[in-house]
Amino acid sequence: MKVSLLGYGGWALGKKGWPGVDEKEAGKTLEACIGQGINFFDTAPVYGFGRSEEVLGEALSGMRQQVIIATKCGLRWNDRGSVKHNLSQDSIAGEIEQSLQRLRTDYIDLYQIHWPDTHTPLEETMKKLTELQAQGVIRHIGVSNFSPELLEKARALAPVVSVQEPYNMLQREAEAAVLPLCRRLGLGFICYSPLAQGLLSNTLSPDFKPGRHDVRRLNPLYRNPELFTAGMALVEKNQPDPAAAALAFVARQEAVSTMLVSMTQQKHLAENCTALLHAGCR
Repeated sequence: MKVSLLGYGGWALGKKGWPGVDEKEAGKTLEACIGQGINFFDTAPVYGFGRSEEVLGEALSGMRQQVIIATKCGLRWNDRGSVKHNLSQDSIAGEIEQSLQRLRTDYIDLYQIHWPDTHTPLEETMKKLTELQAQGVIRHIGVSNFSPELLEKARALAPVVSVQEPYNMLQREAEAAVLPLCRRLGLGFICYSPLAQGLLSNTLSPDFKPGRHDVRRLNPLYRNPELFTAGMALVEKNQPDPAAAALAFVARQEAVSTMLVSMTQQKHLAENCTALLHAGCR
């Protein structure tokens, strides 16, 4: 798969946990991505409890052959909104059918394990994914939030082609093992949170506190005052365009295949594309 360096992160499309997202404007931005050369669109069923996949499926339905759609499995929710890990064969079988329906497609380009499930043997999970691949329902298998050791084990069980992890100026743990492993094995590295969920942009005040329904309330960068202060210092250092500096930092890492940004406004899409162009990124 030849993916665009700037990828579309679909979490905010689900709106849940992302205050202030205008779905109409987000839809227009999503459609505009194609014209800017973006071909990689990543989502998950749990984003908005299915809503992100629905919006993405509607927007991309007329251009399916032009895009690469990635979604995930392993996080299930009940009527009360409680989320649990489940990577059993039966659960995956149900999830893939629902994702295909919401995304208005008969195949998924990249199907990823969202998070490890300690209650289900990895052998069972990978067996089901390889079966789906053999049937043509999914084209490629990926993992997300896997340790290097678990990634190696997954690769021994199935043809895993990519790993998705957080990576930005503040969260650089991937540099120790995962990124070198991707280079050595020829795996794709999908970076999420290159802007640290907005901390490395120019949009937050020093006294910002995530609200009760804001996904960032669980992010260690926002829970730890020292990390948050370090992020604000980077923003100040990289004026006048700290977001451009943050994206360029990730883009220049050779092992990064694509980086996911949740662009819900057309001006943000234009700014991000311009930033990478001016940085001379590939």
